[in-house]
Parts: sequence; structure tokens; C-alpha cells
Amino acid sequence: MFPRTADAVAAAVDAQRALAGEPWPDDTPVRVRIGIHTGDGRLDRDGSYVGADVHRAARVAAAGHGGQILVSETTSTLVADELPAGVALRGLGEHRLKDLRPERICQVDIAGLRTEFPPIRSLDRRPNNLPTQLTSFVGRDAELRAAGELLRSTRLLTLTGPGGTGKTRLSLQLAADVAERFADGTWFVALEPVRDPGMVAATILTTLGLVEAGGRPARDILIDWLEGREALLVLDNFEQVIDAAPTVAAILRGAPHVSFVVTSRAPLRVSGEQEYPVPGLPAPRDVLALTDLEKMNLPAGDRLLGAAAATMYEAVRLFVARAVAVRPDFTVTNDNAPAVAAIAARLHGMPLAIELAAARVKLLSPDAILERLEHQLGVLSAGARDLPERQQTLRGAIAWSHDLLGEGERRLLARLSVFVGGCELDSAEAVCGPPSELDGVEVIDCLTFLADQSLVRAEDVEGGLRFRMLDTIREFAAEQLEERGERVEIKRRHTETFVAFAEALTPRLSRDDQRLWLGRLERDHDNIRAVLDRAVAAGDGQTAIRLGFAMWRYWQKRGHLAEARRRLQAMADAPWSRDDPRLRARLMEAFGGVCWWQADIAAMGRAYAEALELWQSIGDEREIANALYNDSFRFAVSVTPTGDRDPERLGYKQMHRAREAATAAGDERGRANALWGIGNWLYFHAADDSGISQFDEALDVFRRLGDRTMEAWSHHMLGIAQIRFGQLDEARRNGHAAMRLFHGFGDVAGITLSLDDFASIAIAAGDLLRAAKLWGAARALSAAGGVGLADFVDSQFEFYGRPSTRDTIDPEELDRNAQEGRAMTLDESVAYALEVSIDELAPHDHAGANR
Repeated sequence: MFPRTADAVAAAVDAQRALAGEPWPDDTPVRVRIGIHTGDGRLDRDGSYVGADVHRAARVAAAGHGGQILVSETTSTLVADELPAGVALRGLGEHRLKDLRPERICQVDIAGLRTEFPPIRSLDRRPNNLPTQLTSFVGRDAELRAAGELLRSTRLLTLTGPGGTGKTRLSLQLAADVAERFADGTWFVALEPVRDPGMVAATILTTLGLVEAGGRPARDILIDWLEGREALLVLDNFEQVIDAAPTVAAILRGAPHVSFVVTSRAPLRVSGEQEYPVPGLPAPRDVLALTDLEKMNLPAGDRLLGAAAATMYEAVRLFVARAVAVRPDFTVTNDNAPAVAAIAARLHGMPLAIELAAARVKLLSPDAILERLEHQLGVLSAGARDLPERQQTLRGAIAWSHDLLGEGERRLLARLSVFVGGCELDSAEAVCGPPSELDGVEVIDCLTFLADQSLVRAEDVEGGLRFRMLDTIREFAAEQLEERGERVEIKRRHTETFVAFAEALTPRLSRDDQRLWLGRLERDHDNIRAVLDRAVAAGDGQTAIRLGFAMWRYWQKRGHLAEARRRLQAMADAPWSRDDPRLRARLMEAFGGVCWWQADIAAMGRAYAEALELWQSIGDEREIANALYNDSFRFAVSVTPTGDRDPERLGYKQMHRAREAATAAGDERGRANALWGIGNWLYFHAADDSGISQFDEALDVFRRLGDRTMEAWSHHMLGIAQIRFGQLDEARRNGHAAMRLFHGFGDVAGITLSLDDFASIAIAAGDLLRAAKLWGAARALSAAGGVGLADFVDSQFEFYGRPSTRDTIDPEELDRNAQEGRAMTLDESVAYALEVSIDELAPHDHAGANR
């Protein structure tokens, strides 16, 4: 500790010079890393300096290497004009340190000493998706040490405790502290919006950037991908999906180097689990609640709690840190220390409750806060006695904060509870407004106020804001919605909003900006799931089928095929799905499309045939043309018992009928689809390259219509047709065009098949090692399973008329290259396929796509 920043830097420089000049025995120099941060430090009872800024200095030091001096941005700003002679600052950029907060780091260069070091040891040296934290991590030193030690001896550590205990924040900090132990990454999986235990594996899959394919269970895909990897998965809010515990156990058995940290209100109860109950933060004794006799039984020094003694407790330090964030001049004094200590004590050190209470310092004194808190706790303790005491206390803190809101803000908070996983402003306005229902206040102004009061969290997404509530607050708000008698009406608005939203976005999923809308659907997927669940449960076919039909392309593009199949199958099996022929036809079209992508041709054929029959009975010419095109695919890839493909040319005839029907209806898009389908049939069946001209013509039409999705797929089909007939230069050009488009869209399915196309080009060109790496990348991205690598390569060579690979290359070398491909990120895979650097790829959003 130094009174001046310049003194600290000078001392560090002197220390490094002395260490460098010391004649160490056996030529073994001692190298010391030094970190400097400027802030507040407090002495604890043991004479050690404590506090958030002391921790920050330790984080800065931990990022360095022996012989290196690192300083924080605060320090570098203060010392820039007071550096000793021969000393300079070198900016190293912004890094996330292990407290999950970004820091701009500088290195102190000393003339004559070493100045070149490896990259600093920041959190992002290892793959991770740990969210950046905007506030400091206060306290929990003992819990972090204990949990970190337990994680050395167990692969499943469950942090348990009631809502609001700080389990999530502790799990994030723990994950950051131990990230260096897991070479293949640390991944945070938010389960708060998930209610179906069957969706846990799929949610983990999405977080890892993997996709469901081939009809395989998400759990099996996860195990295959994680096997052999050293990774840490943090599963947050597991209590509402506790029946998914066997999924965690299965992954632990199948992936021996994977560990889990789970936050839950209840343990998982599976073999190998180590439970760690997360206590509230250490809080002082509430001396204001003691009788005179009780006070007399205390040591004299403890009967009146002063500022110095109160701030020794982590619960009080958290209150102070959050209070200062809303009122920078707030301090704990001997006068207000008893009230602050009492607040922390009566909230049992519960971080969420303390943060909510501290937010009121902006308007109320600690004594006033305590008075209001006492009233609420008394009311609640006299009510829901069946709840645990701490849950009552947390409910009291939320209720107290709620009661300080105006009527408009209260009504908005209650209505926001209908959203699952949060919402964006347009949805909030559609469901919760208009202003006339909120005391004349605009929704955005109410949301801003709720965010200021820590009841709603605002997050930056795609240049806008998304609003979320913690689960405990959402539960409280839902109770308020029920008490107001608005639940039915607000859920009706929620349903109408998201059906209209999904239907409006469907045509945008083929445009240049489709990645933007895919990302929006991803963020609101849980809201749409909630609408689908309600509609199916109520037998509301109009809502369920309209929304299922609108969503199926998103499900296909983002790899949610298993969920799509399950949901659409349930609708198809329900008697109410047959009430409206048009809706039934749309349902069968969506269901057939999902089956096609799952390679279930038989189910696809039945669905498409039913859709065609329905549209023919309705007499809608445009829809008949589209249904003919879809139905032809069951012939395009069908094989007779004798092994002949479509010997009667039924698929070919069907495609021509579709083209004629679309032309008659003036449907250019339908005609282009039919041309594409004819080319597809010819690719599978014709002995010549006649299908290429069909794809060429379809490509021209799709370009003219601005349908970028089908433009990409036309390039893809042109490429694979050209590979078959040895036109490799043309195939590469079309492959590049398809991959550039798919990558720009963030279309996982398209990228995966394009990687496979490039592997086929490499095989046709005889470059087996490149093919193996591309195939490995494609398999890792799709996690689709299938035949072994050598068998796959042999089958490709057989298709392209080349000899077996087994006699030309060592299978082990193929496997090594495939493993390298599996280890590549999505961008690395695409860049390798295109033979460019990652910097040359067009920027885009990979939300839900990166591995």
C-alpha cells in the first residue's frame, strides 16, 4: 500500500531492477510478477488490507508473467506524467480479468530489462461464454476457496440454496477462477427459461453452438462431442428441470474429462454429486433487534456497532458497493452503521434482497429503509408460513420494493411476468401498453425506471435493449398479475403478439439480413415455446399450427429439428388439427420439411402427399404448385426393392407438373422451385449433366426475386452436380458462392453441407487429408454421427468413380486430420474451406452457431 500511485510504480521498478541485478545461485534467476491498481483499501481485524480494489490489484497481478509489471487503467492514467527515468507505459489493450470485468491494461517497460512477454493470462485465453459482469464481486472469498477445492475432487459440484442467495454469481466467479484447468473451454448454460426437462440437453447443445441432426437425441450428440474434451459446464437454475438429472449423469459417464457446476434450489441426487450449500453473506448481529438484557450479555464493544466494525462483514460491504452505485457520496458512518447492519442481518445476508434494499439509498436513509423493511417482513411472516424463512424474507424485500412503485410501474411489472426469457421493447409495448393503461407513462419510461430499481435488467442486444427479470422477481410479478385479474388478457396479448411476430419474420428469413431476424427469433424462442405450449394444451389449432408453420424454417436453419419434430408431430396427432383443411395442409408442409431434413423420407412422403391432396381439394392453384414440388421429393430419392431409382420417372413428371402449375398461376418463385427440383431429380437419376442447366435457370430466377436463401442452395446444388461430372473449377466457384452466403446468414445447416461439399471436391481432386479435415469440421458442426471416416471416404470415392482410399493413405493419418477439423471453430472451418484468413470473412452474428 502506498499513499501515492507514483510511489507504487517507482517501488515496483526498483524491485524489478534489484531482482534482475541479483547474482542468483546456479544461474537460476527469481522472476516476480507485479500488479498495481489504485483504489481504496481497508484494514481488517488481522491487519490485512481488504476490499474490492485490493482484489482488483490481485487480478491485475495474476494476469502477468515473471519479471513483468502490469497496471490498471486507473493507475496508468494517474502515473502517466510521473514515470521514473528510463520507464515507459505500453498499452496492452482491454482484457477480461478473472473477476469477469474488462480492464484496460498497460505494461511498465524498464530500460535495460526484459520487455517482451507472452500474452497476458486473461480470462479469454481459453474458450468461454462467461458473461461480462458490470459490478464487482463482493465477498465470498471463503466460499470460492472451498468450492474451488471441492471441484478438484468432484466432477459434479451443485451449489444449492434458496433464490437470491447469489448462487449464479458465485458459480460464474468460480468458473472464471478455475478456467485454466479446462483446456477446451468453460460454458455457462442459462436454464432459467427452460421448464421441460427434456429440453436441457438441447439447451446445452445450443449454448455450445452444436445442432441437432440425423434424428439423434441431443444427449447422444453432446456426449459424442464432449468425449475427450476437457471442459466445464455451468448449469444455472436447475431446480425447475430437476428430472433432467440423469442427463447430467449420462454426460459425466460418457465424457470423462468434463465437469459440471450446477446451481439449484435442490441437489440432483445422482452418483458422484458433491453438494455445497451456499450461505447468505456473513452479516453482523442486529443489535437494534436485541432487548436490553440481550445487549447486556454481549461484550461492551459489541453493544454499539460502529462503521469500522460493520464494514468488516461482507453483507454490509455488498450493501455499500451497490448503494454507492446509485448515490456516489454514500458512506457508512457511526450514526447509520446500526441501521445498515440491521438491514444486512434481517435479510440474512441474501445478495438479491440486499441489492434491492441498497437501490433505495438514492431516496431513503438507511433508517427509513429499515423501517419499511420491518413492516413488510411482519406482514409476510404472518402470511405464507409454509415457505422457508429466507424465502419469506426475500419475498418481503421484493414486495417492499414493489410497493414503492407508482401504479403504472406496478402494472407494467406484473404484465412483464408473462414473458419467458425477457422481451424487447416492441414486444413489451404490444403486450403491456398502451400508456393510457400505465397512468399515462410510456412503456420505455416505465422500463427505465424498473431497471433503475433493480427489478428489471436491461441488456444490449443487436444495437437495442432486451429486458429481463430475475426468476424470483418474475414469480412475484406473476402473483401480482393474477391478483389484478389480468392474467387471461395479458396472455392473450402475448399469444397474438408472438404469432404475428413469427409470421411477419418468416419471409425475411430468405433475405440478405436474415441473420438479424434469426437472432431475434433465437432470443424470443422461449416466448414462442410458451405460446405453443399454451395453444396445444388448450386445443387452439389456429394458434398452434400458424405458429408452428411460421417457425419451422427457423428450427431448420438453427438446428432445432428434434424439437420441431416433437412439436409438429404432437399437433398432427391431435384431432383438432384436422378441423381446418388449410391449416392441416400447412401443418403437413412444415412437418414434411422437418422430416426431409431429418432424412426420414417415408414420413416426409406421407406428409407431403397429404398436403397435396388437401390443396387439390381446396383448389388453390398457387398452393397446388408448391405442394407438387414438395411431393416430388419422395420420388427424387426413392429406391425400389430392386435397387432402381424412380424407374417410372414419377418425380421428374411431378416436378414438371409443379412447374406448369406455377407458371399458370404466375408464380415465379414456384417456377424456380420446380426448376430446382427438376435439377435435383436429374442429379440423382440422369447419366449426364443435364440437371446443371436447370439449376442455372433456377439460380437466375432466385437472384431476380432477391431470394438469397435459395440462391445459396442453388449454388450448392450446382457445385455438387459439377463435382459429379468432374467440373471441379466450376464446383469450387459455386461452393465459394454458397459458403459466403450461408456464412453471412449464419445458416448452420447450409454451412455444414457446404463444408461437406468442399470435402467432396477435395476427394475428387485426390487431396484426402484436406477432405478429412473438412469432413471432421462438418461432423463436429452437425454432430450428426453416421459411418466411420474411412467408410465415408471410401463411399465418396466410389460415388465419384475413384479407387478405394484404403490402399492409398494411412487411415490413422486421415483420423488425425479429421480430429484437427473437429477442433476448429466455425469461422476457422469456413476460412479453411474458402482458403482465406479469418479476417477476410464477412462479419456476421454466430448466435447459437459457434462451437
